[in-house]
Amino acid sequence: MNRILKDTRSSDSEKIPLFDEKMRRAQKAAMANQWNEFMRIIKEEKIDMFGWFDLLGNTAIHVVTRSNKPQLLIELLQMLPDEDHRWRAVRTKNREENTVLHEVIFCKKVEMADVVLKYDKSAEGEVSEEMNRSLLEMTNIKGETPLFRAAKYGKLKMLKHLADHLAKHNKVGDIQRHLHRALDNFSALHASVIGQYFDVALWLVRLDQGLALEKGQKDQRGFTCLQLLSKMPHVFRSHSSMGLVKRFIYHLLPDEGYEIGDGESLKLFSHGKDLESGKFDDRNFPKSVISKINYSFWKRFAKEFEGINDMWKQKKKHRLAESLADILVECDLSWQVSCDNYKRTLIVMPSLPCNVAKRRNQIEAKRQQREDEQKRQLEKPKSSREESLTYNYTPLLIAASNGIVEIVERILDVNPEAIHHVSNDEQNILHMAIKHRQMEIFKIIKRKKGLKSLVPRITSEGRTILHQVARMDYYKGGHLAGVAFQLQDELHWYDRVRKIVPHHYHMHCDEDGQTPGDVLELDHDQMVKNAQKWLKETAQSCSTVAVLVATVVFAAAYTIPGGSEGGTPVFLRSPIFLFFTVMDVVGLATSLASVVMFLSILTSPCELWDFHKSLPRKLNLGFAFLFFSLITTMLAFSATILLTIRLEWKNWTSTLVYGAAFFPVTVFGIIQFPVYMVAESMVKQLGKQVKKVLPSRLIKCFTKRNERKYF
Repeated sequence: MNRILKDTRSSDSEKIPLFDEKMRRAQKAAMANQWNEFMRIIKEEKIDMFGWFDLLGNTAIHVVTRSNKPQLLIELLQMLPDEDHRWRAVRTKNREENTVLHEVIFCKKVEMADVVLKYDKSAEGEVSEEMNRSLLEMTNIKGETPLFRAAKYGKLKMLKHLADHLAKHNKVGDIQRHLHRALDNFSALHASVIGQYFDVALWLVRLDQGLALEKGQKDQRGFTCLQLLSKMPHVFRSHSSMGLVKRFIYHLLPDEGYEIGDGESLKLFSHGKDLESGKFDDRNFPKSVISKINYSFWKRFAKEFEGINDMWKQKKKHRLAESLADILVECDLSWQVSCDNYKRTLIVMPSLPCNVAKRRNQIEAKRQQREDEQKRQLEKPKSSREESLTYNYTPLLIAASNGIVEIVERILDVNPEAIHHVSNDEQNILHMAIKHRQMEIFKIIKRKKGLKSLVPRITSEGRTILHQVARMDYYKGGHLAGVAFQLQDELHWYDRVRKIVPHHYHMHCDEDGQTPGDVLELDHDQMVKNAQKWLKETAQSCSTVAVLVATVVFAAAYTIPGGSEGGTPVFLRSPIFLFFTVMDVVGLATSLASVVMFLSILTSPCELWDFHKSLPRKLNLGFAFLFFSLITTMLAFSATILLTIRLEWKNWTSTLVYGAAFFPVTVFGIIQFPVYMVAESMVKQLGKQVKKVLPSRLIKCFTKRNERKYF
């Protein structure tokens, strides 16, 4: 077959088809899952069982495993002349050197493996050493056994069945060899974690806890399983954004009884669990009647709704990842290796010149030198480049940089002293959390009372945590609407960190001679320009809309609904007319107020720290006034409609017209609600400041009155 393939590629004058007509008909039947037709063609056309059936080098026996029908595989093997041919057929390899058992691991029915393992015995004649090996020990071109391949692709049920087969033949001690790739000693646990098959990973860890030990259990890049898991924030609950309804349903979904197929289930989240058996213990699970009813209800209900079923799968992944992290954390000792180099120099003052323009040129020159050095590093061989430019951070620091609350909290709960771990480049958990903008990790450190001991740390590059928060190297983009609000969020971060840093650190320079203020200005220079442009364009557009609203509302005051008689409005005594008048006046006032706010933005200097409070506050107020002006204008319009048509409430047409009148107000409010969530946060911050200021002022007033009273 290799010769034919070579001839078809090399010969131009004579083209030989790779597969004949009968083979193509069998291929079509297999692709369409028409297995009865497939078997009929194999029998009638007497297709060679040892020949290539497709371009992957699979034989017909390899292909029939896709049917997931044990009887079909038995019939196909029975078509071979004798036991010796069947023995050789199940050992025949494709182009990737996968045997039939390597392909069987994708089947849902474990009986498929039993059919193949029936021929797992030594040959009587003279055969090669490779062919005479057990089917479970035979490896493919990557050095993977069937057990390793089952773990790699998350086939837990088949993996357990093959492991049970080893146990029956008293080969449990050999399972370590099966769970490591022969070529590079890559473990099945690493493969299952990378593939996010956490149920398989949990089963492997429970089967052999030595797989989770850090010593000697690293992949080709030197990562442990916990480090790999710390690079997957999306598999944890802390990084899943859900609305109110989804959070409620997520909370109600069961935490136990995750099925793995055909009625078999895993019990993961209670003490005394047995992952190897994969069956429920009725005495312990579910623990209460309520949990049992809850599980039965959602098991039936989730089948009817795809969204709920997906949410349940998501919760399963979250819980499995947390359970795996708990086990791996117990075995992790990487935090014990900590850098003990502490900088004795507390502060490096900025060097002259003090002129801003010259300092900028000086900083740019140093930055250019650093970029040239990085280019030279990239030209080096790969091994030396990785050693010089990258750091192999511990799981604690990786999880902190990715904001994985579950792993960070678990590590600090098990090993409280891990909070003082320092990496080779002299960064601690606080540095990682701050430069990656991980607020939740920052709150955990603050709650653990670790700020005082972590704040003084200066990195090998001479950077304090204030330098780290000023940098934009790890800024991933804002989650807020508008560049101005994103810049405000950055300045909030800087201001929060500045309050916990000693005052003399504010003038400390890094190895480039930059203070935190210099880093903040230089790294955010482009962001400031974008924010200025966005802010002015937004202010101009909104002020135009506000003037238009004011014009419409002002004109509406002179076109009274219903007209007037002798200068007196016809509907003067109607409460709806009073409502119209109030809404018209409020709409005019708020629209003109928004014009004033937007004009004040256009005349503001728009420097860096103006975006901290002043400009966003003006913009939020302008938005709020414009929002109320549009709402009141629509309400005034609705009142005009009600006064004009004068329909009775009992008439169905009145309800229809009233609904149409208030429809624009409702739609506008729903659409604009997310935008004004920014204003809500601003009001909350303002309320906190008022609570802090008011008590002190009241005390001062009270003391002054007492002084006047007694003196």
